[in-house]
Amino acid sequence: MNRCKLLVVAFLAFITNGFSLLGIGQGSIGGVARAIEANHSIARNIETAKAMGMLAGNPPVEPESGFFGPFEVDCSMIGMCEVLA
Repeated sequence: MNRCKLLVVAFLAFITNGFSLLGIGQGSIGGVARAIEANHSIARNIETAKAMGMLAGNPPVEPESGFFGPFEVDCSMIGMCEVLA
C-alpha cells in the first residue's frame, strides 16, 4: 500500500513540475499561476490608473437643470405685499 501512495505522489509531482522539467514552461502549474498573477496585476493597475485619471484635476460635472435659484421676489410687482407681510 505504501508503494501505491508513493507512486501517486510521484505522479502528481511529475504532473505538477513535469512540463517545466521538459522545458515546456507554458503548460506547467507554475506558468499558469504566473499568468493568473500577471493578469490580476494588470487588471489592478488599469483600475488604479482609471481612478487616478478621474481625480487628476477634473472638477465634478454639474448636472444641467432648469433651476437657477435662489430668486428674489418683488412683491410690489405682483401686488401681494399685504399677504406676504
